[in-house]
Amino acid sequence: MQVVEIVAVVLLAAFLLGPIIALHEANLATGGIGGRALPAPQAGLMAQLAKGIVGGDMAWGLLGIGAAFGVALLLSGARAMMLIAVGMYLPFDTTSAIFVGGVIQWVASRFLAKRGAAERARAEEAGTLLASGLIAGEAVVGILLAVLFLSGVSSITHVLTGADQFGWFPALGGWTALGAFAVLGWVLVAVPLRRSNQ
Repeated sequence: MQVVEIVAVVLLAAFLLGPIIALHEANLATGGIGGRALPAPQAGLMAQLAKGIVGGDMAWGLLGIGAAFGVALLLSGARAMMLIAVGMYLPFDTTSAIFVGGVIQWVASRFLAKRGAAERARAEEAGTLLASGLIAGEAVVGILLAVLFLSGVSSITHVLTGADQFGWFPALGGWTALGAFAVLGWVLVAVPLRRSNQ
């Protein structure tokens, strides 16, 4: 059993290292991992803490302010102190996506409020599976695009049309993305509701 665990750790490290290197190398123009396109706020926070401890120049004042803020949240009866703390160091695009996801979940729960417990449980399970699949799919597509970029393919659009972007993209790209997000939000509500009826 221990041998299998050692082999699993070695294989997992090898499989994880490749995608990380590919993502970093494909995004060197924006700073790689930890840069503008691939922010790594938690890793950056841990790195700053480690440098402060080792270098002896820890920002104790900021840590004290954070601790006092945590105590204030605890005394005020905040229900999600950890979410507040995590939201303070995550980039705005990440926290805004979490907020939109919460709104979608709230809308779905409003539709499910008058249904039975079994239907609500089936809908929640279907919604969790769908959201988890979207998260995993986004990660896999990001790695595949990084590998394509490293192999000399600048973009899928370039392969299809020979240009780096579609001609209509500068004028309509934002509206297209907004429509895609609206469809995605509808799917995240409609599919769990449909599953709850089965």
